Amino acid sequence: MNSLDVRKENDLIQSFQLASEFVEKNYLSELTTHEVVPIPPHIESLTVRQHIRLFKITKIVYDQNEDISEKLINIFNTVGNLNSSLILILDSKGTDVDLYIGVRSIDPQRSINEAKEGLQKSFNGHFPGTELRNLRNSEIEKVVENLFQSRLSELNKVITAVSGIPALKDVDKKSYIQGLEKLIDSMKGETFSAIFIAEPVQPKTVAEIYQGYETLYSQLVPFQQTELSFSENDSKAVAEGISNSVTNTINESLAKTQSHTKGSTEGSSRNESVSKGGNTGFSLFFSVGTNRTSTKGVTISSTLSTSDTEGTTTTTGTSKSDATTTSKTETITEGTSRSLQIKFENKSVTNLLEKIDEQLKRLKSSEDYGLWNCACYFVAEDAQTAKVAASTYQSIMRGDNSSVEHSVINTWDNDNQQKLEMITKYLTKLHHPLIRLQVNNGLNVPYVSPGTLINGRELAISFALPRKSVSGLPVLEAVEFGRNVWTYDNNDDGKTKIKLGKIFHMGRSEETEVTLDLQSLSMHTFITGSTGSGKSNTVYTLLDRLEKENIHFLVIEPAKGEYKQVFGGRKDVYVFGTNPTLSTLLKINPFRFPNGIHVLEHIDRLIEIFNACWPMYAAMPAILKEAIEQSYEKCGWDLEESINIYEEPVFPTFKDLLNTLPEIIHSSAYSQDTKSDYTGALVTRVHSLTNGLIGRMFSDDETDNMKLFDRNCLIDLSRIGSTETKALMMGILLMRLQEHRMSFTSTMNHELQHVTVLEEAHHLLRRTNFDQAQESANLQGKAVEMLANAIAEMRTYGEGFIIVDQAPGLLDRSVIRNTNTKIILRLPDRYDREDVGQATTLNEQQMNEVAKLKTGVAVIYQNNWLEPVLCEIDEFKSAKPYIYMNDANNDNDKQMRSNIIQLLLEGRVATEQKLDLSHLDIHSLIKWLEQQEIHLKEKQILIDNLYQYIEKGAMSLWETNRFEELAHLAALFVPVEKLLRFARSSKDFNEWNERVSLALKRYVDLQENDAYEKVFIQCILRERSKENDEFKDFYFKWIEHYRRESAV
Repeated sequence: MNSLDVRKENDLIQSFQLASEFVEKNYLSELTTHEVVPIPPHIESLTVRQHIRLFKITKIVYDQNEDISEKLINIFNTVGNLNSSLILILDSKGTDVDLYIGVRSIDPQRSINEAKEGLQKSFNGHFPGTELRNLRNSEIEKVVENLFQSRLSELNKVITAVSGIPALKDVDKKSYIQGLEKLIDSMKGETFSAIFIAEPVQPKTVAEIYQGYETLYSQLVPFQQTELSFSENDSKAVAEGISNSVTNTINESLAKTQSHTKGSTEGSSRNESVSKGGNTGFSLFFSVGTNRTSTKGVTISSTLSTSDTEGTTTTTGTSKSDATTTSKTETITEGTSRSLQIKFENKSVTNLLEKIDEQLKRLKSSEDYGLWNCACYFVAEDAQTAKVAASTYQSIMRGDNSSVEHSVINTWDNDNQQKLEMITKYLTKLHHPLIRLQVNNGLNVPYVSPGTLINGRELAISFALPRKSVSGLPVLEAVEFGRNVWTYDNNDDGKTKIKLGKIFHMGRSEETEVTLDLQSLSMHTFITGSTGSGKSNTVYTLLDRLEKENIHFLVIEPAKGEYKQVFGGRKDVYVFGTNPTLSTLLKINPFRFPNGIHVLEHIDRLIEIFNACWPMYAAMPAILKEAIEQSYEKCGWDLEESINIYEEPVFPTFKDLLNTLPEIIHSSAYSQDTKSDYTGALVTRVHSLTNGLIGRMFSDDETDNMKLFDRNCLIDLSRIGSTETKALMMGILLMRLQEHRMSFTSTMNHELQHVTVLEEAHHLLRRTNFDQAQESANLQGKAVEMLANAIAEMRTYGEGFIIVDQAPGLLDRSVIRNTNTKIILRLPDRYDREDVGQATTLNEQQMNEVAKLKTGVAVIYQNNWLEPVLCEIDEFKSAKPYIYMNDANNDNDKQMRSNIIQLLLEGRVATEQKLDLSHLDIHSLIKWLEQQEIHLKEKQILIDNLYQYIEKGAMSLWETNRFEELAHLAALFVPVEKLLRFARSSKDFNEWNERVSLALKRYVDLQENDAYEKVFIQCILRERSKENDEFKDFYFKWIEHYRRESAV
């Protein structure tokens, strides 16, 4: 080599060896051939109690709007800053997996609790909702022991280590496919364990490594390139120049003294010079040079001088000079130049330098994210399973630029039990095994481990948690909602609040309470959610908190009937229903209205309710309205003045309407077909409201309105089978509530005084089609709109509505629009979520989250809140079931009926057969009679005759000419049709009498008096024959049969 080349070949060889071992990590591929270092005392002394902590991950919750990897980096950096190793354990049992994360102390003298707290708090902070179960020391020991204990043989399990640099496969992170769920799913059905160990590298060590790479780079870079340069240059130049110059000078001098001088000078000179030369050079290895010059010259000189001077001289002179110069120059240059440059590059050195650059970049990033010594160890019963799992994991982790270091797999099996046992001892301490490196590299490196140096960003790939659910570990995506209740005015001081629950954030309940402004509930509340989502518990909690603030409630429940099993047992709660065997029967007359309400406005509201509940077309609403007006007029009402001729106003019932409707229809000018249609549509529906339990409910003997509308009251309509009837009953209750508030509330914009719960509100407030048919307007839509507006306007009277429904799509849109507070529980249907989500300022992700809400968790929003919040509603635990004591009531009713019938029939019975009725309390009978569902006119006749009995001991109804009227009144107290139907299959009159007598005992007690029974049966038959002409023949035959046996 030329003396100019200062490079040394030995330096290149040594640098190559170092780069091969410690840049490309070639030594990793031969770890199994090297000896395992006996476990040092400082590692041997590591114990679970003092140095290891593990958490079992039972649920993972991700925020889909945040980068999961970046959050993992923060968590791992927290652990690294606390100078602790990071541990991740995956234990697959074939059918399901257990995932553990934890820390191990590096310094045996330092407590592990700091790192444990740091990991737990950081994990909970970055992944709120994720559930970490802190394992006890005994549980940790059991987990570690089970990792290495073989269930098939006494031999140790096979251990395979994976070493390499993890990297992202998709740098743009459009999709993440490197989660541990890929490994778990790939190895589904296999039993294996994976232990991930990452030990932090201290900044001082990082700086030394960085400096080592720089030194190695400096040693290699001179050998990367060699340049050779060759050049040659020829040139020729000719120059000629001519110059002439003439100067004349004239000088006159006048002197007072004389001077005489004479001189002569002559000279000649000649000179000639010729020069020739050349130069060449080779810069890298050698240099040679030549030069030659020749000169000739001749000079001749001759001088003669004479001088004679005397006296003193005075000089006066004049000088004149002229000069002329002429110059000419001509130059000609010719040249030729040639050069050659040769560059040599050592590609092996270049590739090594690029890898070192990559390593330097990775180390540089470790200043931000930390540097870790990381490896993964797979443990299985057999080598095949361990290697397959390791290979799968290796393929998942490798990505762009993973080739900066070799990625290798090493397996220790029972072929060399000593090494396997020593490796196992290291891993039971959750520490990297130490391997003695037997390589002569000129460095003092006593041992290495299977770990490779990776920065915090790469560690987040290596320790990537599952991104999707796997067997045994649910992985959920959650959306963030508000963490506090903030209002626009943010001035809630002094306002009464009711607590509903606690903030629910990312799958976990927090300590922040969710409270509602009590007075805001007067602007109504809408609660929705699918079956089993927690709607009922939400209403229970809300009503319980309102009751504690002395706010009474009315619950109208058309389904399930569960409220009475929660609140019905309270002493301050009234319960009414539609089945008298289960609860007190609700009784209400739709045609009654309080003072202060005009009869015509009440009729208009009533018609709108019929329109909302019944399908009405053409002139049906007008006919129904006319029939209702005539029914009022028949009861003595002046419709224009809204006054009644009686001192105590009389109101019609559905029975009165049933009598009036056919008259109105038949007197109309419609065709016979149209009349038949109207009769079928209207009369049939009204008739269904006059019989059975419904007929008993629509009675003029009303339930006290104070109990219904001013106390705590539960109305159970769940036993009504007809949807139309349910809606009608709800509408009537709503109308009566509105009129009650209008009549008894003196001020406007009243504070919240009372709340009404409308369960399954779509029965009444159903969304209708806005299209208008040619024959009729959209009556049902208009009626529903009127009801919705009535609800909205009732807030001015201090009445708040809680509208509950599981199907928002079935409700009129105004219900959602006009409610200030919205509570949304789990809703699977997309259209339902959109209906309520858009009214609650939810974004698309939040609306999708509503479909996955946990039972009892709801989105809550009020119109003055800055954002909706997720709330876990408090569980209501103070249920007091309703127990109805109906036997006593039934016995009392039966006794009262029996007493009245005995009194009515006494005048038709022979004296010797009469019962002793002197003990009867007639005034109690009158009071009971006033509460019964009997037409007012008939009730008044009965009461008048009872007063006659008190005064005279007799009744005018006993007169013979009034028997038909007596029979009608007596038959009112028993179900005539049921009695006759029961006896219909009898073979003869004797059997018929026995069967009717047996049936009568279910309803009245005539003290086994045959005379009273026979008279009562005659009354029943007389009443029935009046209604049915065909039955008269049976009645007369029965009379003949009875007369033959005994006299009547």
